[in-house]
Amino acid sequence: MTRQQLIEGIYDIMKNSLELQTLSSFHEDARLNEDLYMDSVMVLQLILHIELDLGISIPDEILVPKDFKTVGTLASFLEKQQEVK
Repeated sequence: MTRQQLIEGIYDIMKNSLELQTLSSFHEDARLNEDLYMDSVMVLQLILHIELDLGISIPDEILVPKDFKTVGTLASFLEKQQEVK
């Protein structure tokens, strides 16, 4: 998947699966906690949906908070995970 497809996939998951109400603030630099108001449980749900819906494996042992700061850092993290495959 390209970076743009990943970002669109993240948006779709937040809209359809998580039913996030703050999507008007969605952009590549949007912070998951501060701008999109996602708590830790929602981030875990997002990770689960990324694995199931986008088919990207995310091992628990590599999860670090800095990769989930913004939509852009999450997309970069997912790009790296695709390369590991």
